[in-house]
Amino acid sequence: MPRPRFVSSQTPASAPRRAITGGGRSRWLAVAIAVGCLVPVTTTVTDAAAPQASAPGVAIASPQLELAAATSRPKLSWAPPAGYANYPVKKVTATTSMTTVSGRGGDVLIKLPTDRAVGPITIADCRNAVIIGGSIRALPSAKVNGHDQRAIYVRNCTGTVHIEGVHINGAVSGAQTDGIAANAPKAVLQIQNVRVDGLRGGSRGNHSDVFQPWGGLREYRIDRLTGSSNFQGLHVFENTGPIGRGTIRNTNIVGTNDGTVDKGGYYIWTDCNDDYPLALDGVYVSPRPGRPFGQSVWPSVTHKQCAATVANGVATWPKDSSISGSVRQGRPSSGDFVPAGSVGQSYTSPGYR
Repeated sequence: MPRPRFVSSQTPASAPRRAITGGGRSRWLAVAIAVGCLVPVTTTVTDAAAPQASAPGVAIASPQLELAAATSRPKLSWAPPAGYANYPVKKVTATTSMTTVSGRGGDVLIKLPTDRAVGPITIADCRNAVIIGGSIRALPSAKVNGHDQRAIYVRNCTGTVHIEGVHINGAVSGAQTDGIAANAPKAVLQIQNVRVDGLRGGSRGNHSDVFQPWGGLREYRIDRLTGSSNFQGLHVFENTGPIGRGTIRNTNIVGTNDGTVDKGGYYIWTDCNDDYPLALDGVYVSPRPGRPFGQSVWPSVTHKQCAATVANGVATWPKDSSISGSVRQGRPSSGDFVPAGSVGQSYTSPGYR
């Protein structure tokens, strides 16, 4: 089976369709095609009077119950940067437009409301950035300000960007959006306890990936991520920027037939020519209904260069030494790694190992 020609709609809208060859590898870039009708404006964030030392709390009857709820959940693999509670605070409040939070080369603690969902967020030009808790609701459009919509977009940051406890709702009529995308080759991106629901996309518009570091990252670290999409899931091959290392733990991606199904169906996508180390541990893919598991991962079982090997519902890539671990078919026996209602506006972190 030849490699699918639809690679990504996440390249800048101004980029022409062309092949880029370098380091012995060739990749396709694609022009994104707008299918939405709403073009919201960027909203300016407001500074809080002073940083707050704690993340948004769960509204539970007593401190004892709150502590029990937090400690009963597994601790996460990676902590936010030290001292993040003292970072300058930026509050995001806009619900019908995209908000750009600029770190201006420094650190930023981003606060989302505890009583409502906000629109998409771009985190730009920061050193370190932290978001813990909150909800983001997609706008009813494929594009925002002329670019593909992304619920969270990390751009030009250089330190550690920590995203934890966020719920992303893509199940909005007319919406096409990525969950989390990145174009920050110098940054480390940490995604933990995040749930991305109901993404809808297509080959002729926004591909609606749960996660795509299309512009590169120094490293990405994922622990406890649940996502669903009718098109693509973890699109983690090197597209237009280098990736230094990737770790994906305790993650399950669910394929759906929501909305109009227009090709797609690959819910983890790597590349034979990528040479960055990728560690997979406890990763599950539930194929789109009616689609074989062996054709729901890429490289697939029919790939000519480094085909997946599938045995007993477990996919591995023995010809690609850069990939360690496996992807399992279906959902975890205990349910989604990030259950519905466990993250969002009332999130409390379980802490870190």
